[in-house]
Amino acid sequence: MATQEPIGIGLIGCGMIGQIHADGLAKLTEDGLARPVAAADPSEAARHAVAHNCPFERFSPDSQSVIDDDAVDAIMITAPTAAHAPLVEAVLAAGKPLFCEKPLAPSFDTVAGICRAVEASPLTAQVGFHSRFHPIMRTLRRWCESDEFGQPMGYTLRDDQYWPTGEVVPGHSSWRSRREQSGGGALIEHSIHSADILSWMFGPAVRVHAFARSLFGFDVEDTAVLTIEHASGVVGTLITVFNGVRGREERRLEVFFEQAAVEITTDFLVGADEDSLLVQRPDEAPRRSDLPALREDLFTELGVTRRDFVFYQYLADRAWLQEVAAGRPASPGFADAMAAHALVESAYRSASSGQPVETATLLG
Repeated sequence: MATQEPIGIGLIGCGMIGQIHADGLAKLTEDGLARPVAAADPSEAARHAVAHNCPFERFSPDSQSVIDDDAVDAIMITAPTAAHAPLVEAVLAAGKPLFCEKPLAPSFDTVAGICRAVEASPLTAQVGFHSRFHPIMRTLRRWCESDEFGQPMGYTLRDDQYWPTGEVVPGHSSWRSRREQSGGGALIEHSIHSADILSWMFGPAVRVHAFARSLFGFDVEDTAVLTIEHASGVVGTLITVFNGVRGREERRLEVFFEQAAVEITTDFLVGADEDSLLVQRPDEAPRRSDLPALREDLFTELGVTRRDFVFYQYLADRAWLQEVAAGRPASPGFADAMAAHALVESAYRSASSGQPVETATLLG
């Protein structure tokens, strides 16, 4: 059980992602870390869905009422991408710690403005890159930082998901298929996670050459292929795809070190069937890691005692609450989000121009 006072939480955005975070907040409430005070969404059905997952004390269609609520100590922003910027500005003006889901905004200029404003604030602020809390990803990053296998040389990452739009998945929201609301397709809406992971593993991107297409007929890409050069010298490729294979969401990353080849597959669910971690050393047969043991090691390291959570968002939300309580900076923060967005924006500009793009030209 926690020794800190529960933090009064306001949730803005009760769609699918908000409902996932609400599930985690219910558990964090049981843990004594959170008090779910107020949630807002213009959709009554969405508010009802969040109420099913978490016992918020009150609900409203008005996000500002949640921000202004004196009982709300910190705000979680899980609204659609286009709504993030004004909400972040309002939360900063209210002087409350915040958590914002990714992507930060459809426009890179807006993203840069958000990041500058947050970085200039003393408030604890975290971005929803929950893949950093996956035990397989954390194991791979540890290998990248150590000399156990020598230096990482190159990688290839394949990221695919069903098209998250009502035209492909009945009943799903469709704003992600419209550029003005999403800013793009598979690359920004799904593989912003991969852009963060790659920047976290290998350092920020310095040069990107990309190609994209839109086979499904929306005004955003459903397929993109990137060649990425990192400040560390590591080079790699990323292919991201939104397809019509409903129910599928998988990331496959192969990293080639000087003295090992590592292949990982992950999903966003805890203990997903897709999860795997394979390592091959010189003159040895490939070896698969004990994934339940990796999870247990991570949970023990983090001091997590419960095992009934389904999404890794629970760990990300828990880490944020701990930093809010301590008044410390949170990770991943908005500077991390800026690095991921710079990689993505460089790819969009490269796909448009047909030429490689230096990320430094975006960062001034």
